Amino acid sequence: MNKNLIEEEDEIFYSFVDNDVQVTNWARLPAIVETYTKDATKASNYNDVPASISFFVMLGQLCKDMIAIPSGVNIDDCRIQFAWLQTSGTGKSTLTNWYIPIIREAFERVNTQYGTQMNIFETTDYTDAALIGSYERRTEEVVDDDGQTRRIEVEAPIQGQLDGSGLAMWDEFEASGVFKQSQHKENAVVYLNTFMNTLHGETWIITKKLKMGDEPIECKCERSVYATTYIPKHLTTVIAEKGVLQRLLIFIYEVPQHQQQQMRRQLIADFGTIKAREKVQTKYADSFVKLYECVKERYDAVGGDQLKVIRYDKTANDALLQECILMERYITNSRQVVFEAMETFINRILKHIEKMAVLCCVAEAPSIPDKSKRFIVTDKHVLQASSLIRNCYKSLVSWLDEALREEKRGLEQKANVGAFKAEYRNLIKNPKGSRKLLKDGWVKKGILIEKVMAVTKRGNSTIYKWYAEIDEYFEETAMADKTKLVRLKEDWT
Repeated sequence: MNKNLIEEEDEIFYSFVDNDVQVTNWARLPAIVETYTKDATKASNYNDVPASISFFVMLGQLCKDMIAIPSGVNIDDCRIQFAWLQTSGTGKSTLTNWYIPIIREAFERVNTQYGTQMNIFETTDYTDAALIGSYERRTEEVVDDDGQTRRIEVEAPIQGQLDGSGLAMWDEFEASGVFKQSQHKENAVVYLNTFMNTLHGETWIITKKLKMGDEPIECKCERSVYATTYIPKHLTTVIAEKGVLQRLLIFIYEVPQHQQQQMRRQLIADFGTIKAREKVQTKYADSFVKLYECVKERYDAVGGDQLKVIRYDKTANDALLQECILMERYITNSRQVVFEAMETFINRILKHIEKMAVLCCVAEAPSIPDKSKRFIVTDKHVLQASSLIRNCYKSLVSWLDEALREEKRGLEQKANVGAFKAEYRNLIKNPKGSRKLLKDGWVKKGILIEKVMAVTKRGNSTIYKWYAEIDEYFEETAMADKTKLVRLKEDWT
């Protein structure tokens, strides 16, 4: 990207020294997050962005029952829902393997000490029954009014694996049913869309009427999503048609060859060496438990009112507005198709910045000795959150731009855009019929369609379908008798 454009875009976040971009201290993540990320990337090389986000996914889940985020008359929870889409073999599963022991130990300790029931959902069975539950027939003994015992058959509900609190982890998110629907995973998108709604309301509860059971099965999923996958085919279609990815904080990255080479070199360097894992596991489990206890202390101090745990300085609103302006500016000159796709993400990304700003404030709380100065969200926390989430936003814009461009090229080739251009130009060079209709490059649309039909030997409906795929190359008008005329933009504008 052009240096001047970057400088204009990120002027309040970055400084430039000898043409190198350097993050200012103001935008650096909380110290505990930076240390965590440094250790995580020793296991999963170069994956610092998803490593940092994984910290906030866990922290948001730990705090969800104690922190509510107000937004006028609306209230949101502080869960971060994350999907990491990246080239195969570049460290996604490696980071997950490093991450799971930490969160499992932290959950076990918080559950034991505070009576919570958080765990990890990590299944490879994505059927409706496995996810949200089902009914099964059981035989139970009941005692009649006269004291006689008899056996009856009942339909008992079985909880699905999504039910409850903790993390919903998909290390193979491509098989979840989101990207490729199947008969047994037909409602995966609905379930995800539902439980990612705010917990402060009723719309997050998943219900479904099954063939068995008098009452609908009810799944109360309060989990945070941590999902990884390679970049699936038809992803642009999922973005355009299903809406579920807009609810997730997405980091999408096609790892360039030079970085894959660096990863391989590090893999070779690590061969045969032993690095302690248990100490790191305990260290960050300790950190998460400490953060939970710090928030719990504040939560108890405000009488268990989730809306009073966090306070908000006006500077946070100003910083959030600035970030919104930067995101809007970043796509101003994008192609229309990219602009339209990204417009559907901006509001959700702003919500993620708000949540992560709150969590940055939480992450710093134990390091502030004066308890009266803790839990106040300022512009600093918004900038910290933005410095991380901006990577997700830019990576998505960049990927969409290239993916949609490639998709367009494929459609153009399939739609024989070259045939339309060639036959249009032949009509201009060798006009037949009234020259009046060919003035200023206009030709009858019907004649152009007939010519393309003749050279491609395809039917009328196919040619019109092709034309719909490449119509942006042509401008259209109509005569008084409604006869449609077209002309090739690139030859006349």
